[in-house]
Amino acid sequence: MALVLVTLSGCTADQGLTSPPSPSIASPAPQPITELYELAAGTVLGTGTFDASTKVPVSGTVEISTDSGRLTLSVLNLDLGPTESTVTLELNALTDDSSAARFRTARSYVADAPVLTTDRQTFDIAAGNGYGDQLITNDPSWMRTAVLWEQVDGITFGRVMATAELVWAVPDMHPDLAVVDSGEVATARGTVIYDSAGNPSGYVVAPQDALETIADRFGITVADLLWLNPMRGWAEARADETINLSRYERGR
Repeated sequence: MALVLVTLSGCTADQGLTSPPSPSIASPAPQPITELYELAAGTVLGTGTFDASTKVPVSGTVEISTDSGRLTLSVLNLDLGPTESTVTLELNALTDDSSAARFRTARSYVADAPVLTTDRQTFDIAAGNGYGDQLITNDPSWMRTAVLWEQVDGITFGRVMATAELVWAVPDMHPDLAVVDSGEVATARGTVIYDSAGNPSGYVVAPQDALETIADRFGITVADLLWLNPMRGWAEARADETINLSRYERGR
C-alpha cells in the first residue's frame, strides 16, 4: 500500500498540479480584559439620563469613563430648573426606584463639589474618595443609580431631586465565578448565610479568620472576594464582619 501511494503521488506531480496550500495559522484569540487600566483613557463605561420628579424639571446625563487608572464622572448638559439650593451628585448602589431613606443607607460615591448648570462638569471618582491614583475596583457597575440631592436644612443628605439609572458597558471580568461552600476549616470558621435557593450569599467572619482562607473555603480567589465587596478594600477580615458572596447583592 505504501508503494501505491508513492506512485500515485508521483503521477500527480507529473500532471503539473500544485500542492495544496499550507494551512494558515489562526490569530490568537483576544485576551479578556481583567483590569480597567487595560482600557484606553476616555473609554465610556456607563451612562445615565436623569428622570426628573414631577415637581422639579431636571434634565441632563451622566457619563463614567476611564482616565489613566482612574474613573471620572461627568455631568452633561445639566439643567436644574429654578432651584436655588445647593445640589450634590452621588452614585448609589441601589436601583433608581429606591426611596430616599433607602438611598441614604447605600451610598457609593459622592462628588466632592456641588453640581453646576453647565455643558460638562467632571469629577475624579478615585481622588474624590481618597483612593489616590488607583481605581476602587476593576468593575464599577455595582453603582446602579446617579442621584441628585437638593440640600435642605434639617434633612440628612437633603431631598432626592432626580435619579438616573446607570447603564454599564463593562465586560464581565469574573465570568466563571462560582461560590461553593466546602465546609469549615481553620481560619474560616464563620457562619454562612444562604439565599432562598440555598446558595451561599454572605459570610459572618469568626475571630482569627483570614481573607485568603475564607476565599479558599468558597472556591474563589481573594480578587473575587474583593470584587464581590467593592467598597471593602484590602483590610484584614474583622470578627463579626459580614462579607457578601452574591453577585446580585454586590455593593448594596
